Amino acid sequence: LESRAEVPADDPSGEPCRGGSMSRRRRYGSMCSCRRRHSTMASNPSEERDSKWVCKGNRMVARPRDEPVEVAPSPAPMPAEGETSPTPSPAEDVESPAPAPVGDEGEGSCTACLCMFDIDRTLTGKQGKTRQCPRNTPTEFYDEAYGGGKATLSALAGEGISKTFCNGCLLGITSAGSGSGERSSWNRYILDHIMRGEVHDAFVASHPDAQRWSFGTKVQSPYVIKQPDKKKQYAVELVRRWYGQAGVCIKPENVYFFGDRTENMMPFKEMGMNSREISCGSRDRRIGNGMVGYCGGRPEEIQRMQGNFLCE
Repeated sequence: LESRAEVPADDPSGEPCRGGSMSRRRRYGSMCSCRRRHSTMASNPSEERDSKWVCKGNRMVARPRDEPVEVAPSPAPMPAEGETSPTPSPAEDVESPAPAPVGDEGEGSCTACLCMFDIDRTLTGKQGKTRQCPRNTPTEFYDEAYGGGKATLSALAGEGISKTFCNGCLLGITSAGSGSGERSSWNRYILDHIMRGEVHDAFVASHPDAQRWSFGTKVQSPYVIKQPDKKKQYAVELVRRWYGQAGVCIKPENVYFFGDRTENMMPFKEMGMNSREISCGSRDRRIGNGMVGYCGGRPEEIQRMQGNFLCE
């Protein structure tokens, strides 16, 4: 066989191989001997698929050396008895579903929380009034809010946001005022020393550009100034989305705003966010008959509760 290019097939009938003479079973004298089990080489067993000889009509011929060998795809596994083969959805064969928008609700990984704070009379108390507010701490920075004076840390800012549940959350600011201006030493101190917590510190370490101020609804960081009262909820929502763009998914119900000004609390309800009025134990009666705080926030007022709460 090795010296011949063609080998005549043993056809006892002497007739040419025709389609009508083919049958499922071999019958001597009734079918061509040169026959493959399947019409395509790839469907045959490997011992036949790799043979040096192939059928050509009713003859066995040597396969050319450069002829490629077809490889059949592996068949799908047969279902076990009693099971049915799954029918794939048409969409599965076309494309993968689009990913959920960054920062929006939906996935199990979307578990982060966000604590947002006002500045004046929340992180601060009335300037210099440490006798009336013994837990407050004076500083050497100038604070221009409500007539100006030496910035005085509230108990919340002085004892530390990290002493509250917000230690495990990301942090941010939304204020109608501007502290003493974005480039002031006081504003720098707020970012570097007051807005601190374990989770937030880790975020800032990997996103150092976050340590800057944003204005109104032009949010480019988590710290917003000059956002009007009764509209702070919109800036907070933009901060939530900003964190989403930075890769941190936060659901609206995991956002907590803390401020001293009464009129700013209930608007957060329309956004599905939580809000709580603080500095409840001390109010400045000279401003709006107690609409704003006096000593500022206290750590015990920072509570992780769903809803929108005013001082009783």
